Amino acid sequence: MARVPIELIPCLVYLGIALLLGMLPGLFVTRSVSGYVAGDRTLSTLLLYFVLGAAVFSSFAFLGGPGWAYSRGAAAFYILVYGMFGMIPFYFMGPRARRIGSRLGFYTQAEIVGHRFDSRLLQVTVALLSLVAMVPYLALQIKGVGYILNVASHGLLPEWEGALLAYGIVTIYVLYSGMLGVGWTSVFMGVAMMTIGWLFGLYLPWKFFGGVEAMFRAIAGSPHAAMLVPPS
Repeated sequence: MARVPIELIPCLVYLGIALLLGMLPGLFVTRSVSGYVAGDRTLSTLLLYFVLGAAVFSSFAFLGGPGWAYSRGAAAFYILVYGMFGMIPFYFMGPRARRIGSRLGFYTQAEIVGHRFDSRLLQVTVALLSLVAMVPYLALQIKGVGYILNVASHGLLPEWEGALLAYGIVTIYVLYSGMLGVGWTSVFMGVAMMTIGWLFGLYLPWKFFGGVEAMFRAIAGSPHAAMLVPPS
């Protein structure tokens, strides 16, 4: 029997905790459309913050983003721009959409748009476009988690098996707990991402360069100087 690589253990622990947190809300969530799709409309600001954060910063945050920054340099700062400004419309439109949805019993953006313009055809079109837009996004996440588990296991888990394991767990708690399960696991994922980001963002420069400033000085004198914004 092959020995489980130590790098794989934290990944498996993470998936186990995510499964537990995702299943717990199912013990008390209302067994209704409102309970499953909208979390009984009880999502707090904090919970919604982590849900949106986990939706935006997923596989790309740990795989695509760093790779883009390493290969393209300062061009990657666009990520900071859309990360900050991309959520501004939610600040103005989100609360109103929530109030309308709660008052009229809507659960999707397609229902709100269809009601606003009194068009069944437009409602169906928005629903189909939303579904189509989600397919490549979900495929990206499945591909990303499969790759991570494959690397962490030193090839012990093929990419398809890693993806099947992770998304099997997600499917279980989503089917059981609905939106609240997604919310609770998003909080766990968000806290883990921020902790890891700050930890390694400070530790690795200190470990290999002696500090953040020393790291940027080393980059400036290396072939990867394009990672820095050129002086004006």
